[in-house]
Amino acid sequence: MDIRNHPDAPDFDELQDIVVEPISRAEIEEHRADGAVLVEDNVRERDDLNVVAYLSGDSDAAQTDGIGVPYYRLTQLFGTPQFPELQAGEDISGRTDETFKYLFRVTYKGDPVELPSEWLMTIHDSHVRFAASVAEWRDEAPAFTADSKLALTTYTLALQIVLEPVECVFEDMLF
Repeated sequence: MDIRNHPDAPDFDELQDIVVEPISRAEIEEHRADGAVLVEDNVRERDDLNVVAYLSGDSDAAQTDGIGVPYYRLTQLFGTPQFPELQAGEDISGRTDETFKYLFRVTYKGDPVELPSEWLMTIHDSHVRFAASVAEWRDEAPAFTADSKLALTTYTLALQIVLEPVECVFEDMLF
């Protein structure tokens, strides 16, 4: 089901009290040096939620949740991904279903009953499709399942970030 049609997912206008900031590569490396592991709940792959993010009006997910355009838009907004092992030009032999990943700190200024005031999310590819995960730093990597409301909000927010093109002007030409 398209995340925008899920009965429990927030509407885009409900996300106006949320600030998303990329986490620096230095902060990621600091957590890792302290022994922390980033655990993630990939919302796209959760059977209980059964959601995808259609990136156009077409309902053919095989054609509409591909990662090319979202990755380009993330690069426009935030530069290259922060994870050292997912940098361009690195050895890719150990990669499985992810070729890039961005880590963000999400701050919610709304009603604290609905969502936590702060959480982590990643936007990444999953089997060459658009995906987002709720994330946490932990001492070990056990299975992790986020609250459904938080997972749906995270996925909707990630879609909103990549849905619209970033306008730019180069040599008086709008792109």
